[in-house]
This record gives sequence, structure tokens and C-alpha cells, in this order.
Amino acid sequence: MKKSLLLLAAMAFATASFAQTTPTTTQLPTHRVHRMGKGEHKTPEQRAEHRTAMLTKKLSLSADQQAKVQQIMLAQTQEGQALKAKYPAKEQRQALHQEMKAGHAKYQAQLQGVLTADQYGKLAAMQKEHHHRGEHGDKQKEKS
Repeated sequence: MKKSLLLLAAMAFATASFAQTTPTTTQLPTHRVHRMGKGEHKTPEQRAEHRTAMLTKKLSLSADQQAKVQQIMLAQTQEGQALKAKYPAKEQRQALHQEMKAGHAKYQAQLQGVLTADQYGKLAAMQKEHHHRGEHGDKQKEKS
């Protein structure tokens, strides 16, 4: 009888100790990982390369188009960086926004000259969807 009680107590202790351990497997996040300050840690060249790769994938750009789009994206990111340095204060955000908006229009016109009509239509649709979804995508709609 003593042996069976001792065995039962040992099993209860072992079960309790296993129940309190947490699994060591790392669960991958199911949501987008927070962007480190919206790409502030990337160089303009890296941002232009990333954007060109994304457009190449989504719009099926030719090698010639890739090179031209890369140059446009590089110029746009460099100009954006220069504008952010020119207007560092929060009070200057309106002026920064206006200049960036003008620059965006200029680079859109350049892209329109490089892309086919079909590709530019897809780009415009992607930008419109991105603009309407905001940074957090459809997750904002789910919360509402």
C-alpha cells in the first residue's frame, strides 16, 4: 500500500512539473512585422532596389524597364530624404507634404513614360488600393 501511494504521489508530482513547462518552439507572427520606422534604416539605394523588385514582380517588368524604374525610384527616394532633412520640424510637415506630393507627381509622369499602358494601369490600381487601405491594410476594417 505504501509503495502504491508513493508511486501515485511521484506520478502526480511528475505530471504537475510537466504541465508547467512552456513549449520551446517559436511561433511565427501571423501579422506583418512592424517596419522599423518605415524604412528609415535603409539607404535610398536599398529602398529603390526593394521597390523596383516589388514592381518587377507585380508588373512583370522587362530588364530595360527594371533599369529605368530603378533610376526613377532612386531619384525619388533621394529627393524624399533631402526633403525630410530640409523640413525636420513637426511645424514644417505641411510644407514637406506639399513638396513630396509635387515630387510624387513628377515621378509618376516618368513612370508612365517607362511602363506600358496596362502596367501603368495596374500600378495606379495598386496605389489607389494602398492609399485606401492605409498602412494597416484590412485589419482596421476588421476592428471596426
